[in-house]
Amino acid sequence: MLTKQDMDRINSLPQDKMVLMAIVNTNPSSVDNSSSALATRIKSHAKDEAIPPTLLSRLLERVSADQREFGKSQIYVLGEDIEESIGVQLDLEERLHFGRPLRSVLMSVLEVHPRVGVLAVDREWGRFFVLEQGELTEMRREQNPDVGDRGDSLMTGRTRVPGANNGGETADGPQSSSGNDLFQNYLDASEQKFFNALQAELEPLMKENDLKYLALVGPDERRANFKAEIPTTARFEIIAETNVEVGPGHAPTQSLLEKIMPMVQEFKGVLAERLLEQVQEKGIMNLENVLEAVQEGRVYALLIPQDGAQLHLFRSHNPEVPYYSGKKDLTESPLDGSLMERVTLEEILPDLSDQYGLEIHRMTGDHGEKLVREYGGLAALVRY
Repeated sequence: MLTKQDMDRINSLPQDKMVLMAIVNTNPSSVDNSSSALATRIKSHAKDEAIPPTLLSRLLERVSADQREFGKSQIYVLGEDIEESIGVQLDLEERLHFGRPLRSVLMSVLEVHPRVGVLAVDREWGRFFVLEQGELTEMRREQNPDVGDRGDSLMTGRTRVPGANNGGETADGPQSSSGNDLFQNYLDASEQKFFNALQAELEPLMKENDLKYLALVGPDERRANFKAEIPTTARFEIIAETNVEVGPGHAPTQSLLEKIMPMVQEFKGVLAERLLEQVQEKGIMNLENVLEAVQEGRVYALLIPQDGAQLHLFRSHNPEVPYYSGKKDLTESPLDGSLMERVTLEEILPDLSDQYGLEIHRMTGDHGEKLVREYGGLAALVRY
């Protein structure tokens, strides 16, 4: 997984340092990576980037070794005195970049799908996970203290056996139907109490982990009962539900991932469509209009195409007084007279995000094509 520490370490590289940054799909189960296909594909990508032969050789050596290691894809940063290789459990879009360190290469990995909270719940257990970059990390586990030995003692009791000495004898066995009713009532009350406690912890957990979306999993009836306890005012959205076993010996992460990941991917498409509709209703389209609104502080989110390297604009040379424009005939910044230079959106994306506190939403597939075709290649959502 690409961690914050990885990001900070790589982003701290000097801006004048020439490095090779690569995202390579090394998934050994993919037929596209069989035999020499992977190396051939990398060499083909490398021609477009004019990568030095020594760096290309180092990359091919690492890829050959990493194909047998952890991860479906690998992130590489190679250069003088640096050799980073980070495994990610996602099938990522491949890209190679040779030049100054490009922070947006790392940012693109975080944009593949939203981070999601996952709550697995039944009568006895509540387990909270965070799904990020194709990996599940368990953050909290709670057991219902009223279910287990106490419930078992209600289910089995001492019953009178007729015809025995002294009018009969006692033996282990199920209690009467009234006892079963008592047991069921006990379970229902215990579940209600447990679910109330879990629900009270859920929103703080989501906030603590900076999560907006929740996947709710567990046996159908238990899941529905718990969902009914979530208030309509909750500040998160339930984006997926599925039926799984929950207890500590159940619901292994691989089983959960296989069920949840397709639903999260489907939601990503729903979210992209939702964002484009919001732009249509009250957003801003086209490069120059968006850049102007960004610099006025009116924007909180950018919708960008999958490959921002294909979108060119202009940036002032003075980083202390930044200015951005899409106008080709603008040679000097109107703020301080510094010269304007031609750059790609990928180059300035991290600066825009940092300087103006922007969310970045990368539109892929049909949504990316629609952004370019109908929205001018760049769009934004306004704060007010």
